[in-house]
Amino acid sequence: MTPERKKKGPAATPPATPEPSKPQPTAAKDAAAPPVVKSLYSPEVLTNDHKNINYHDFIAIVPPIFYDLALLLFMVHGINTAPYTKVEESFNTQAIHDLMMFKANEFSSYDHLAFPGVVPRTFIGPMIMKLVTQPMVSIMTSDGNKNLDLDWYLYIARYVFAFIAVHSLRILRQGVTRAFGYTVASFFSLICFTQFHLVFWGSRFIPNTWAMIFVSYAFGALFASWNPVSTKETLDVLRERQRIFGSPPTSLNDGKVRKLKVSRKTPEEVPISFSLVVAIGSLTFASIVFRLELLALFVPLFLSEVFIFKHIKVVPAFVTVAIFSLISLSATVLTDTLMWQSDSLLWPELKVFSFNVLQGRSSEYGASPPTYYLTHLLPKIAPLAFPLALRSYVADPRVRRFMNPALIFIATLSLVGHKEWRFLFPILPLVNVAAAITLTRVHRLGWMTKASQPAHTTGSPQFYHKPLALLIPVALAVSFVVANASLEVSSLNYPGGVALRAVHDYVKMADIEDGWPVVHMDVYTCQNGASRFLEMGRKDGWTYRKDEGLSRDDEFVKAGFSHLLTTTPELHVGAGWNEIGVDGKPVGPAKGSKWEVVPGYIHALKGVKIDFGPGGAIAWAQQTAEKVMQDGIEWRPKRHVYGVKLPIEVLKEPKIYLLQRKGWKP
Repeated sequence: MTPERKKKGPAATPPATPEPSKPQPTAAKDAAAPPVVKSLYSPEVLTNDHKNINYHDFIAIVPPIFYDLALLLFMVHGINTAPYTKVEESFNTQAIHDLMMFKANEFSSYDHLAFPGVVPRTFIGPMIMKLVTQPMVSIMTSDGNKNLDLDWYLYIARYVFAFIAVHSLRILRQGVTRAFGYTVASFFSLICFTQFHLVFWGSRFIPNTWAMIFVSYAFGALFASWNPVSTKETLDVLRERQRIFGSPPTSLNDGKVRKLKVSRKTPEEVPISFSLVVAIGSLTFASIVFRLELLALFVPLFLSEVFIFKHIKVVPAFVTVAIFSLISLSATVLTDTLMWQSDSLLWPELKVFSFNVLQGRSSEYGASPPTYYLTHLLPKIAPLAFPLALRSYVADPRVRRFMNPALIFIATLSLVGHKEWRFLFPILPLVNVAAAITLTRVHRLGWMTKASQPAHTTGSPQFYHKPLALLIPVALAVSFVVANASLEVSSLNYPGGVALRAVHDYVKMADIEDGWPVVHMDVYTCQNGASRFLEMGRKDGWTYRKDEGLSRDDEFVKAGFSHLLTTTPELHVGAGWNEIGVDGKPVGPAKGSKWEVVPGYIHALKGVKIDFGPGGAIAWAQQTAEKVMQDGIEWRPKRHVYGVKLPIEVLKEPKIYLLQRKGWKP
């Protein structure tokens, strides 16, 4: 009896309260659960290819470093094609020159003190360029050659700036890889490579390019924080790529495995990672120092990540913003107050914001309707990417997550009457990311087979996906050709730089009898290419001046100029000086003129028009196809682009003339 009672005893005892969680039953239940079936057209299936790599994604095989090198080399080609700078870049270009060439005790020689411009600009950017270019300058002058040609410093500065821009896009691409996959990142790099405005202006010293660089750093870090890196995940990706492609690529966007830290936390559990510190710090610094209107991008992004997506904890986020705001504001106020020799504390971006927005003075330079950014300027700078980005915005909620702040940024800029495409430059890489997602969708659906279709998905590619996929390389190739042609055309927008170089070619550097030349550059020349980097005769005693307000010829004579770079030669040599007389000979300068016109003049771009030639577009297409089939494709940039004569007629006009004082003997 005793044994039976012992067996029944526990059954009669009231059951204890069950444990709130038991790992073993839960694990068994999860293991038995069927896999989740997703639609083939869902954004995650078509773009998140970390563990869904197949041999049809051949675009992702290319090591990422090759994309970076290709973009950098294309930017270098753009620099060599059009090395000079215009009025938009004037302050930063002259400031970089002064910091590179003058010592601290030569502060009175700085250009901004004599020509301050309408509003002050920050010296933070030029100082950064001074620091990062110093190693290359030291290397090039290490053999004791202290007489490095002055224009070489301009090339060095622009080469280094192009490298910084490419590096920021590389960081953005790495973040895109973490958030959207290898294929999206590859298409993003290809779009950047074929985009004229990004290639051409990515090495130019305008505040908008600085803003674009920091925005790229910020969003690259933000995208990386969406999916924290784990060592196990990276090893899985390496094994899968090695299984499919035979060997892993030489470079992975995630970096080498040994450098990664194991992270088992989900994004929501990471209160303030290093990536988020970089994202917040970059946008805060860029907004306060370079472009205050970036707050229209940063504030909605910050608030949505904190309160809507709860990606960042509130207190650490606001503390980080406060710290970087204090650092950025202190840096620009202290630096620029000193450099501008201001009697009171100076915050340049606040001055610019007050001039453009509070006072409404920017409208003096032209005004456009509120929709101008969306209807004209975005299609202009992103003709291929803009419509593709719209498709991604509608279809993918992840795109709306980072593009909604960009749309708020555009809407805010639209409230200001004066509109220029360069104000949109900071968000251009974001548009390219959204466009790359659409290209990835079309590409993967177009080349997908039953064998390559991801597991646990329903649906199948439609009949039109394959033709669209075949059009992708065609569209990218056309965009690349247009970018090359645009580089050649845009080089004609800098006649002032060509003219200043022509002065040195014309005037001999030796056996000068009447003293060293004193060259005057008019406003147009200074605004369209001339800069202090091109004053190469200064070390030999030449004098360069850009006096404003001179309206009569005798004022130029009294000022002692020996040479004039001018767009109004008739002011100095009389009207009709270049006309043909009744005897068939040029009329020449008016009697009593103190100047003679040097033969030749500098052309400037007048316009571009489409001209298919005799027979129209069909005949041009046939002739082009026949030429390519017979002769192949070759590189002849001066007349053709890759051997194909484009249906573009470039219209030029004489613009800048060189005048020399009569009797002056070189």
